[in-house]
Amino acid sequence: MEKANKKLVVALAGNPNSGKSTIFNALTGANQHVGNYPGVTVEKKEGFKSYRGYDILFVDLPGTYSLSAYSQDEVVARDFLINNRPDIVINVLDAGNLERNLYLFTQIAELNVPMAIVLNMIDVLRSQGRDVDVERFSALLGIPVIPTVGTKKTGVRFVLDAVIDRYESGAFIKSQTAKVDYGEDIKIETDKVEELISKDAALNAFPKSWLSIKLLDGDQLAVKTVLKTAGGAQIVKQAEKSAHHIWEHTGRKADVEIASRRYGFAKSVVKTVISETAGKKTDVTEVIDRFALNKYLGIPIFAAVMYIIFKFTFTLSGPVVGLFGSFFKWLGVFIGSLIGQGQIQSLVVSGIIGGVGGVLSFFPLVLFMFFAIAFFEDSGYMARAAFIMDKVMSRFGLHGKSFLPFMISTNGCAVPGILATRTLDSKRDRLITMYCAPFMICGAKFPVFALIIGAFFAAKYQAAIMFIIYILSVVIALVAAKILSKTVLKDEAAHFVIELPPYHLPTIKGLLLKMWERGWLYVRKAGTVIVLISIIIWAAFAYPKTDANPNLSAGENSAAQLTNSYAGQFGKIIEPIFIPIGMDGKKSIALVAGFAAKEAVVSTFGTIYAFGEIKHGATGPLKEAIANDPAWSPLKAIVFLIFCLIYTPCIAAAVVFFKETGSSFKWLALLTIGNTAIAWVAAFAVFQLGSLLKLGTG
Repeated sequence: MEKANKKLVVALAGNPNSGKSTIFNALTGANQHVGNYPGVTVEKKEGFKSYRGYDILFVDLPGTYSLSAYSQDEVVARDFLINNRPDIVINVLDAGNLERNLYLFTQIAELNVPMAIVLNMIDVLRSQGRDVDVERFSALLGIPVIPTVGTKKTGVRFVLDAVIDRYESGAFIKSQTAKVDYGEDIKIETDKVEELISKDAALNAFPKSWLSIKLLDGDQLAVKTVLKTAGGAQIVKQAEKSAHHIWEHTGRKADVEIASRRYGFAKSVVKTVISETAGKKTDVTEVIDRFALNKYLGIPIFAAVMYIIFKFTFTLSGPVVGLFGSFFKWLGVFIGSLIGQGQIQSLVVSGIIGGVGGVLSFFPLVLFMFFAIAFFEDSGYMARAAFIMDKVMSRFGLHGKSFLPFMISTNGCAVPGILATRTLDSKRDRLITMYCAPFMICGAKFPVFALIIGAFFAAKYQAAIMFIIYILSVVIALVAAKILSKTVLKDEAAHFVIELPPYHLPTIKGLLLKMWERGWLYVRKAGTVIVLISIIIWAAFAYPKTDANPNLSAGENSAAQLTNSYAGQFGKIIEPIFIPIGMDGKKSIALVAGFAAKEAVVSTFGTIYAFGEIKHGATGPLKEAIANDPAWSPLKAIVFLIFCLIYTPCIAAAVVFFKETGSSFKWLALLTIGNTAIAWVAAFAVFQLGSLLKLGTG
C-alpha cells in the first residue's frame, strides 16, 4: 500500500510589488484556486504542489506593508497567521528595497511562526551595483534565506527544498528567529502587560510578546480583542499607562518609538549584509521614470498608455469577436433546425442563445483588454499612473489613492472598485471615491460600448472612439468629485505615499493567469445571471402570444409579436421619457435591463434582434443587425453610449455602495436616481444639439 503524503500549509507574505505572487505562481503552476476570504472581499489565492513526499498547500496572503489594523488586507493577513498557524511562513522580500521590506519581517517574527526568507529580484539589486551576503543574512536572522528571480523561476526549486528541510530538521525553533530589541524602557513596560495577558486564559492563542507590543502600539483591533475578555479592561488600562510612561521617558509616542526601533533593526541588517560593487549598471527604472514621471510628459504618456490598451484590444480581438458572433448566430440556426418550430425553439434560440451568445461574443475582447491592463500593472507602470494622477485628482477634491479603485473598476467591475475604497483612511475620501468609481468603463460596460462602436464606426476609428469615451468617463468622475467636495463633503483630501516598484518585464504565465481569472468572472456571470435575465427578457417579448397573420411576412409577424408583448407594451409606456433623447421602446427596455447587469444590455439586444427585424431578417452578428436597423443612427449611438456611461450602475454595485455608505438611502438615491437624471439631461443636450446641427443623423 502506497504511503500517503504528509500535508504542509505554507503562507507567502510580503509587501505589494515584492514579486510575491510571481513566486506563488512559479511554485504552484496551474494548480491554483482563487476565491475570497469568508465575510470579506479580499482575494484568497491557494495553490498545491506535491514535492518530496509532501502535499504542500501554498496560501498567497494579501500584499501588505505591516500587520497593523489599518486596512482589510492587513487584518486578513494577520488573522490567517494567528488563527490558521501555517507550518511555514515564506516572507518574500524585494532585494532592491530591502530596508522597507524588512519592516514587515519584524512583525511576522513576533508572531513566533516558523519562517524562511525569499530574497526576490536579486538581479535588480545587482543591477544597482550592490550585492548581498546571503549566508551572513541567514545567520543574522536565524532563518534560511533563498535568493530568487521570480520572473525567471531562478531559485524556485531551492525554495521548495528549504521548506521541506526546515520542517524536517526541526530548525524552526521559535527562539532562533531574530527579533527587534526595543530597548530597556519598552521592555520593562511590555513585561508588565505580558504578565497580565498570561493570567487571561482567553488570550492564550496569541503570542504574549506580540500582543503586548500591539497594545502599546495602539492597535485598535488588538484593543477590541482584549476588551472582550474578563480581564481585558485591566490589560488595556495597563497598556495605556505603559504607553504614557514611554512617552515621558523617550519624548516620543509609543507607536513612533516602536516603529523607529523596527526601522533601526532593518537599517542595521541592510548595512551588515549589503555591499557596493564596482559593476553598477544603468538603472533602467530611473531612466524610464525621467519621462514617465516628468511633470510635463507624465499625463500625455498615461493617455498614450490607455490608448495603446484600447488599440491593442480592438485591433487583435476584432476578427475573433466576429468569429464568435457568427458562431453563436449559426449555432442558433443549427439548434433551431433540430428542435423545430415552437416556443421551445424560440426560448433556446431567441432567448438563451440570442441573449447569452450576444454577451459571450465579446469574451475575446474582454480577455484582450484584461491582458493589456495586466501587462502595465505587472510591469510597474500603473503605480506611476496613480502617482501622476494624484496631482490632478487632488485639484478635484479626490485622494491620490482614489485612482486605484478607479483602475480596479476599469479592470473588471465597479463592485471591487467600491470595496477597494476601504484602503482610504478618510470617510470623506471614501464616499467621494465610491460615488465616482461606477462612472468608469467596467468590464460589464465594455461589451456594450464595443457593440455600439463596432456597429457604427469603421475599425480604424474604434480604438480612438473608445479612448475618447474613457477620457469622458474620467472627466465626469472628476467633475462629480469636485462638486461633492465643494458642497456636501467639504474638507481637504488626505495626502498619501505610494510605492514605485522597479520596472520589469511581466511573465507570460502571470499575465495569462490574471487574464483568465478576471475573464472567468465574465463567463461565469454570462452563464448564471445573464442566462436568467435572458430568459426573463425572452418571456417578456414572447408573451402574450400573437397569432401569426398569413398575409404578413415573417419579419412583419415578428415585429407584431415584439410590439404586442409585455415588454413591447412596457416599452411603449416608458418610451415618452426616452423619445426626447432619441431612444425608442427597444432601447429603453435594454437600458432598464442594464440595471440588473450592464451585460444585460447586450443580451437584451441579442434577444430582440433574434426575434427578427421589421424590414429584413439579419443572419450576421448582432452588431450588423443593429447597424442595419433604420431605428438607429450614429448620433443615436453616441447618445446611447453617453446615457450608458452615466446612468445608475448595476444592482450589485448599488447594493454594495448602499452597504459601504452605512446603509444610507440618501446616497443610494443620489447614485441611482440622481445619476439617471443627469444621464438623461446629458443625453438630451447631445441629441438635441446634434439633431439641430444634423450631425450623425443619417
